[in-house]
Amino acid sequence: MKFKFLLLAALVSPFSFAQQSFFPIWGDEAEKLGYTLPKPYGFSLSYMDMSNPITVNSIALNGHPLLEAIDVDANHADFTGSNITLRGDVWIFPFMNLYGILGYTQGTSKAKINSLSCDSSSLSGFENKALCGLVNLVGGNLPDDVMFELDMDGGTYGIGTTLAGGVGNWFALVDMNYTYTKIAAIDGSIKTFVAAPRVGHRWEYDGGRELRVFVGAMYQDVQQELSGDLKSLNLPDFLDPIIDSTPDAGFEVSQSADEKWNGIVGFQYAFNRDWDILMEAGFGDRETLFFALGRRF
Repeated sequence: MKFKFLLLAALVSPFSFAQQSFFPIWGDEAEKLGYTLPKPYGFSLSYMDMSNPITVNSIALNGHPLLEAIDVDANHADFTGSNITLRGDVWIFPFMNLYGILGYTQGTSKAKINSLSCDSSSLSGFENKALCGLVNLVGGNLPDDVMFELDMDGGTYGIGTTLAGGVGNWFALVDMNYTYTKIAAIDGSIKTFVAAPRVGHRWEYDGGRELRVFVGAMYQDVQQELSGDLKSLNLPDFLDPIIDSTPDAGFEVSQSADEKWNGIVGFQYAFNRDWDILMEAGFGDRETLFFALGRRF
């Protein structure tokens, strides 16, 4: 609660003391050379909607010898989700910004199960071998709508940096960040590294207003390591008796993004030196839509 009051104060205060800030280092020298620098500190509230194809690297069932002998063929998933993020940043140098991220991610991963197969050579006992044969009989002719679905909601936090420069009204920057999302419903996490180079042009107007338009690309390395109760995978019904009779029946899933690069285009508009908005769209195999409202002081 105390943090919320501090954030509210940051958003509404005039911050007349900001000009005496120690940051950015070498800021006076940059202004003497004719550069107009942003105020050194900032908060932004952002929302992103995303759709991303995922490669399922492995699915392992555990808790019973029969389950461990089953191979699940489901090599492709689709992730759709969104996140809301609070970001605090500071310009350490005129060309270098550091920031921290705190937010919440909501998402769903859906993968079609192509087939199930069972290796009876690793099993002992007539009953287990018979059930393994049933898996091979039925698992090769699954309906098209058989899939497992994972809810991937959880808190997100991370750190990042932006390196920027320009000549005249042309600018270029590279934004890099690492985030970690702890999944709430199952035991798992999403680790994401992002690097996004951009180039663009800026127009300055009276009253501190400024428009920036840019294009670029985004590199995103996503690693998802998930585990949990096997019932949450929604496997075919004929496996229910085995799962229900195995209290420790579980799964381990490893997933990663199909494509690591996509294109981006966007703009940033500053109403004055205090407030700005940013909108960005990502296109390609990975699609994103990003909005942010920022306050500098």
